Amino acid sequence: MLALVANQAIDHENVPEHKHLELGGGIYVDLTGEEYVADFLLPNFYFHLVTTYSILRSVGVPIGKKDYMLHLMPKVKQSTI
Repeated sequence: MLALVANQAIDHENVPEHKHLELGGGIYVDLTGEEYVADFLLPNFYFHLVTTYSILRSVGVPIGKKDYMLHLMPKVKQSTI
């Protein structure tokens, strides 16, 4: 899944100009579209990705760094030396 996300270009036409986020308890934050993507959306995505990874590792699922790097596999070559 990460490879699919990493290979997607940002469609700036679909990024909102402003984003109002209700955080609960009467607290909110207003962000520009770019701030929303860079400062809220991506950090939250990676937080949940790493948390999921940690939980899976703690229960013995055999995953590791290579699972994060699958998008590079088409570029990996064998040395002839």
